[in-house]
Amino acid sequence: MPTLNAEIVTSGTEILLGDIVDTNAAWIAQQLREAGVNLYYKTTVGDNEPRLRGVIELGMTRSDVIIVTGGLGPTVDDVTRDAIANATGRPLELHADALATLEARFARFGATMTDNNRQQAMIPHGAILIENPVGTAPGFIVETEHCAVIALPGVPREMKQLMTDSVLPYLRARLGSQAVIRRRILRTFGIGESTIDHRLGELLRRSNPTVGLAAQTGQCDIRIAARAEDPVTAEAMLDNIEAEVRHAVGEFIYSTTPGESYESVLVRALQAASVTLALLETNTRGALAARLIAAAAPDDNRLLKQVVIEVDALPALLGGALEAEDHQALARQAASWLRTVSDATLGIALVGTSGVDEGVFGREAGATWLAIDDGVRPAIIHIPFGGQDDYTHVRIGNQTLMTLRRWLDGRLAA
Repeated sequence: MPTLNAEIVTSGTEILLGDIVDTNAAWIAQQLREAGVNLYYKTTVGDNEPRLRGVIELGMTRSDVIIVTGGLGPTVDDVTRDAIANATGRPLELHADALATLEARFARFGATMTDNNRQQAMIPHGAILIENPVGTAPGFIVETEHCAVIALPGVPREMKQLMTDSVLPYLRARLGSQAVIRRRILRTFGIGESTIDHRLGELLRRSNPTVGLAAQTGQCDIRIAARAEDPVTAEAMLDNIEAEVRHAVGEFIYSTTPGESYESVLVRALQAASVTLALLETNTRGALAARLIAAAAPDDNRLLKQVVIEVDALPALLGGALEAEDHQALARQAASWLRTVSDATLGIALVGTSGVDEGVFGREAGATWLAIDDGVRPAIIHIPFGGQDDYTHVRIGNQTLMTLRRWLDGRLAA
């Protein structure tokens, strides 16, 4: 099956400065995937002709297609035409049809066309013109011996129009087939990236279908992708590779919906089982409660029956004799007390050290105790880190969510 390897080059100093976000590259990447074109590189370059030319020259040595967006306007910092002309050795020429279209557009809107607008009708010698029905800057394609360099406007509306109407049909014609790329995201929880890498082994080295990892804070996604001549074949290839992945790490996969959080899946399971929670948090200061509330429907209050965040008076509330520094005992009693006074299914207490960023390398490690009480078999779990930084909150919350899942599955030991 023929293949095309592509890269995207985005031109614009404003993107490098962080003034705007490059949404064009992401959208183009999605279109290339659906068209069955491999995308291997994405580069952002400022409005500098030598640097942009250098990136294009490098791309011509490694890619079949380079898609350049931006820099086709009428001002001095619009350098894409010159960069492509110089990189390909094709001098710029005034394109009569492009100029006529440009003049007609200005006349239609009763605007005066200044001399600098004429440069938008300059394209490299022998290039294929891409008409722009929604803007003033046409695109073009320069075909070299080994690579096609495609220039598109940076305005998203214009870029998408030219990409859909002209570029994608051009790429499909070059492929000579209706190849597609399909992908899935397998979301995991409770297993580290390095452990997944070890378990999947040779699966990560396959070329089609491919398996890749994307680590995030507290969890890791497994990305699988397959390229085939039709969607049905691609989906079948994904089914097969997913089965192999699940054989290795299936107990940690909780969703195949991109962006779906673990707590969303867990909350649905808890609500389906009519489980209610009463929750105490000390060093996490309500971070876990916020995650659970966000995962439930906005008007759904079936899950959390009571949330306690201010806990300074809790030892006295529990009887007065308890030492506040005894985190383990405090967590046990708090979980039991919460379940009793709230009549919830579970009382859960997170009691830990509260120093900011405790557990950071080179500092004294903190600690947190997680107590869970269902009135039958209370359990206490030591979490070997504490603190109030956001990363620690996520880690403690994840540990608690995993504990809830084990309790729900009947796997939580006393």
